Amino acid sequence: MHLHASHRKRMGSRRWEGQAGQVGRGAARVALAAALVALPLSGCRRETPAPAKALIYEHPNYARLSPAELLIESQRKGVMGRKQSLRDVSRVVETIAPLVAQSVEQKAILADLQALAGRRPVAELREELRRWQEADLLLESGGDPEAVSAAGAVGVAQWLADTARRAGLRVDEREYARIVARARRLRAALSELRQQPAEWQRAEQPGGPPLGREQWIARYESELAALERKRLEADERRDPRKAIFAQTRYLVRLWRRFGSLDWALQAYHGGERGAERTLGYFLSEGGKSPVSFADLYFGTSPRKTPKTFSYFYGRADDHRYYAWRVQMAQEALALYRESPEKFRARWETLAPGYPMDRAWYPNELDAAFADVAALQAAYRSGRLLALPDAGESVVVETLAPLDPENERWYRGLRPEALGMLQRLAAIYREEGGRAPLSVCGATTTVEYAAREQTRGDAAPDGEEAPALTLHATGLCVDVRRPADLWDRKVLEYALSALGDRMRIAWLRDYPTNAYHLCPNPAFAREFVPRR
Repeated sequence: MHLHASHRKRMGSRRWEGQAGQVGRGAARVALAAALVALPLSGCRRETPAPAKALIYEHPNYARLSPAELLIESQRKGVMGRKQSLRDVSRVVETIAPLVAQSVEQKAILADLQALAGRRPVAELREELRRWQEADLLLESGGDPEAVSAAGAVGVAQWLADTARRAGLRVDEREYARIVARARRLRAALSELRQQPAEWQRAEQPGGPPLGREQWIARYESELAALERKRLEADERRDPRKAIFAQTRYLVRLWRRFGSLDWALQAYHGGERGAERTLGYFLSEGGKSPVSFADLYFGTSPRKTPKTFSYFYGRADDHRYYAWRVQMAQEALALYRESPEKFRARWETLAPGYPMDRAWYPNELDAAFADVAALQAAYRSGRLLALPDAGESVVVETLAPLDPENERWYRGLRPEALGMLQRLAAIYREEGGRAPLSVCGATTTVEYAAREQTRGDAAPDGEEAPALTLHATGLCVDVRRPADLWDRKVLEYALSALGDRMRIAWLRDYPTNAYHLCPNPAFAREFVPRR
């Protein structure tokens, strides 16, 4: 179908993906340096000013959550904690949800719903469909009817052109382009007209009666209004009502075909053939039909189901998480409906615009390492432990090329971060990872970050450098993305095995081709490092 396109659109040219938010390590260190470079640099740790936080993140009672509930919880940051989350949730509730409520009542889906209902009331199925579809539209486009992805998916429901046509929507891309070009010229002409003096006149035709400025403005505005109607007729993907009604019909058909709405949304998000292949591989490796999405997700591993695993973990974007993200999106919409103020408060605790690190450790950067002397003191006190020089499971790259004389002092982590890395490496090895994991980022200092900034290691023009990673405290580690395809998939499985249980936050840092991970402080005692 549209193959994760809406997410590619929102990530932009500087892209990150993962369970717990977004950040780029190099740019983050620059931003940290910019905030702290004016401080005097001595051998002790310095107080680091941080943006004020209204509220502190409250950890749920993890022990009471089932594996599925933990996994859904792990998606909270990505759904509710982005900068745009408050705006998008508000837009879906206020402008998109009423259309979904109408759409699930359309007569065209009644026969399918009756076939699905069994002993359940059709009204109950409509309500279930409404919740799932609203949540999907939040993830697909943030409720924006003008959303366009890098892959060409368009509108609030992110339809690709061919799929939209099969679903009954008119898509005439040439006519749409012609209308848009004409509208652009009209807007330019209007802009020029409004700069003319009030007495300005011009004849419609040579020798004809002159028309005044306001008459011309009225004509152009009327034509623009007509073009807007024609624009939505030329590409109905951009008409929210038509796009949503078509999506409802399509989802109900997928529901009947795949047996559940989680599978229907997986097929809508990543393509019907993709869902069929995933199921086919799983059934061929011992899965029993019918297969719930949860059964497949938790039953897939490199060792037990290598074919299913290789395909499932080879899909682009966050496809394997989509059904879980939709369930978190339902929770987000329900919370906003209950109270916009409560939603805003929860949104603030998730540190929008920062990685999950910031929400879990809101004050940790107050104790950032200022310089190498501060690192040395941390090793003496046991606050930092040295990374192994080399081993079967982990190798360490050059971490401080701008300070080679002090390289060894940057090759360390806090105990819980080192334990996390060792646990990750163990899972990776147990599940068939071959090449050792390569650490490409560990502890840094404010002084070193200032050197990187002087060197010009900053975010591209027009992009905001995400600030405040915890590399300056020794709590984060970056692991290079393996060159081998199988090893990459197994490493993502190992990351997911920890992230799905909320033990860590991890994300992919595209500019550095690495994974950035940080331990959840609620489980720090689980990550006791091996000596």
